[in-house]
Amino acid sequence: MKRLKDYKITERIPRPVIEVLPMQFGDDEATRRIVIHNARRVIRQHREELQKLAYK
Repeated sequence: MKRLKDYKITERIPRPVIEVLPMQFGDDEATRRIVIHNARRVIRQHREELQKLAYK
């Protein structure tokens, strides 16, 4: 898996601009599910780096 530092400036792919919509988070089940889903996704994506830091 390529990391951000592996990309060179010359390899950039132009992407369309996507409008970001504001979202209100509350203390409810929907917010909890969104946060947990994204936290697990980030941990899975960076598992190797996190393990190296943990056993440093």
